[in-house]
Amino acid sequence: MKPEEAVREFMGDRPGADELTEWRATLEDRLKKLEAERDKGDKASSGLTNKITQLKKQIAALRQEEAITQFVEDSVRATLAMGTIAEGMEGAETSRLPESEE
Repeated sequence: MKPEEAVREFMGDRPGADELTEWRATLEDRLKKLEAERDKGDKASSGLTNKITQLKKQIAALRQEEAITQFVEDSVRATLAMGTIAEGMEGAETSRLPESEE
């Protein structure tokens, strides 16, 4: 099984780190627009302030989830790589064993 297939299988229906990064970037773009709108001094600035506060919390939560997900994905890849290395070493050790004398 390829590493990326194993990661997707392990993660199941949960979004991957790349997808979380895209979501966070989208929210950060929206945040910039809202902050610019607020800075223009529109009448509904108190409503914008609440939206901005909520958006900042969502961005922080996504950033944390993104870091955790990236760690899990990297751990799956490392585990697979270690298994491949161990299998390679076992094969190399077997080929070095002296033949038994009959």
